[in-house]
Amino acid sequence: MSNLIFKAADVLRVVEHTLAAPKQCAAFTGPVTEPSILLVHDEGVYLMSNGEPRDIAEGERSYVAHALGCNPKIDSDWYDTSRDLVGDDDFGEALLWAAEIKQQIEQGAQEIIITLTADSLELQQLPSRKH
Repeated sequence: MSNLIFKAADVLRVVEHTLAAPKQCAAFTGPVTEPSILLVHDEGVYLMSNGEPRDIAEGERSYVAHALGCNPKIDSDWYDTSRDLVGDDDFGEALLWAAEIKQQIEQGAQEIIITLTADSLELQQLPSRKH
């Protein structure tokens, strides 16, 4: 089991884009008809919107939010860290959690945590606040 940790401030742009997009592009695994985010492992591990039109960050590249330790631009050991967290194979998985993630951020989450096991992905929930 691995925990992928993302900075909420980076992920907010991803979820806002996908929720506002007029349509969703097909994911690697097939058509997606509702707002989703893509969890991708290729050049690092990251989340990106699958909303169209794309959210371009620079040149032809879409904006992405990298998992901590998995950004090739800032993490010297990103390759090994990415492999340790998610394995050797590249993948892309559509996650229908955009609204839930946005809600977590609006409730004060500083990090978004996705738990990955051999056969499942799970969005960690914020701990309940005591009043």
